[in-house]
Amino acid sequence: MISLYTDHYFHIGDTHLTAGKPCQDYAISSVNNNAAFAVVSDGCSKGGHTDIGSRLIALSTINALYEHWTKIGEFNENASQKIALHQEIKLSAIQEILGLKLNDMYATCLYACITSKGGFIFMQGDGVIVLKYKDESLALHRYEWMDNTPFYPVYRNEALTNFIQLHGNDLQNLRFNQEIWIKKGEEDFQQSGEKINFTLSQGIQGITVYISEECLNQELEFIGIFSDGVCQIQDVDWKDAVVNFMSFKNTAGEFAKRRMIMGIKNFKQEGKKLLDDIAYAVVRIEIEKEVS
Repeated sequence: MISLYTDHYFHIGDTHLTAGKPCQDYAISSVNNNAAFAVVSDGCSKGGHTDIGSRLIALSTINALYEHWTKIGEFNENASQKIALHQEIKLSAIQEILGLKLNDMYATCLYACITSKGGFIFMQGDGVIVLKYKDESLALHRYEWMDNTPFYPVYRNEALTNFIQLHGNDLQNLRFNQEIWIKKGEEDFQQSGEKINFTLSQGIQGITVYISEECLNQELEFIGIFSDGVCQIQDVDWKDAVVNFMSFKNTAGEFAKRRMIMGIKNFKQEGKKLLDDIAYAVVRIEIEKEVS
């Protein structure tokens, strides 16, 4: 029997803190009716009130996930696009009700939805996906947009034409990439193949990473999703930062919150500042033996 648990945390970067700016990253997670949901959003520093936008995007997304799961009861290969449509409708309504400008909503969205039958992770923008296995091995997926100009879900409602023009006005341009790094035991990280380049069209549609039921039952222990702030810690390789934040000594209660707080504290004691806000959310998979 599979049991699912979640936790999340977000923390303001040193540059925003000293400049008197709010944290523009946000994370939320929960378990609802035997399904685990985790969402991370990263607000654009050059946008408007994106601290508000990132929260609204994360909250509307997890609400759309709840609704889909409650009504459909499964996550099939078309789920991400149906959820994106629900997300689009909710964001449009929220923006209008609150009188927010388009640039207030400039924020990415990365989410995971996992059930005992498997699930998926969906990327709208940039960030890092982490799969940690029972043998302590790790698979890290990092996603980046060219020129640091990621896709934001709000573009589905407005400014999509401008976004396409910003990226060369050709949907087949390779403007988005993925790199995968593998770590086994005490070995160093090894890159798995070359970088994978995606077209502008693929980046706009969003990238899906599927998690199989077999993987949940036999191998996987944690699924982590990070904003790209994990790649912007002074003098720290992003892969080492991920390892730090995914090294849980105790998985009771707010396990992810405790780990990141301690990790950030240790980095700062070493003079390593957070150059950007950071957020993450984690799903923990536990196999419980059935009592006969």
